[in-house]
Amino acid sequence: MDGFTLTWKRTTSGSIIPIGPDAYFVPVKGAGLAARAAALSGVLPPEVVIARRTAAWIWGLDVLPPGVNELDRDVDLISPRAREGPPAPVPITADTVELPPHHVVKESDVRLTCPIRTALDCARWLPRYEAVAALDQFLRRDVDVDELTAMARTLRGYRGNERLRQLLRLGDRGAASPGESWIRVAVVEAGFPRPETQIPVRSAKGGWFSIDLGYREFRVGLEYDGARHHTGREARAHDAHRRDWLAKEMGWEVIPVTKNFLTRPAPYLGALLTALLQRGWQPDNATMEHLAARLAHLERRPH
Repeated sequence: MDGFTLTWKRTTSGSIIPIGPDAYFVPVKGAGLAARAAALSGVLPPEVVIARRTAAWIWGLDVLPPGVNELDRDVDLISPRAREGPPAPVPITADTVELPPHHVVKESDVRLTCPIRTALDCARWLPRYEAVAALDQFLRRDVDVDELTAMARTLRGYRGNERLRQLLRLGDRGAASPGESWIRVAVVEAGFPRPETQIPVRSAKGGWFSIDLGYREFRVGLEYDGARHHTGREARAHDAHRRDWLAKEMGWEVIPVTKNFLTRPAPYLGALLTALLQRGWQPDNATMEHLAARLAHLERRPH
């Protein structure tokens, strides 16, 4: 892979100092992703910019891999051209990509890709499920799919990329968490119709709340019980009471989904299929064959 390489010297404390005129201290151990990106931006040549996951982090979105701490992530860099010179003993490498000047902005003295380019890069380069989860977050921040599609047409490696087109079609600003995004992608890939997100339901007291995703016609939904908002006795009791009310008073069957879905989706998808069939969904033979094959594959997959 072509790339730009900067020369560094590692100190006895584990920090790294860039070698060259006007170089200054760059923190490594214990420094957050944004702090390291800012330090790097101050010493890197102007053509090298912060991008992808790191740029998304600076724009206020968490698109790091599941379970990864920002302290353990390298800073993502891109450059519009390769830089000549021998490899450095401690290299920092930037992927060489097409990078028009208007795709680069400054935010708090950090040179990074603009929000639209950052969203497009995340959709283009991240693993499939993570790419859609990142895209959903950008869409919630009012990035527009039409703008992303238009930008993709101007870039080599993006223009005509079928995987990127598929991912852009999967984006949905209704997803309120990465977990909900992962569920939606798995449901669609299994062969189910695309579920609606944030389905409004009027509460007993006259207000409104939402079911994460599901099928209004059949009153079948799925909700992601993430650790952040659904852990603890009180939260679990609230969830159980709400879903019991939805079932008895509103006729909804809501399937709770936990983080186990990420490694063992088959039981949840099987429950969804059963619920939809019982509620009157009538898939054609090709759809049923696809669903059966997908569920069988997921059952055989090592956990």
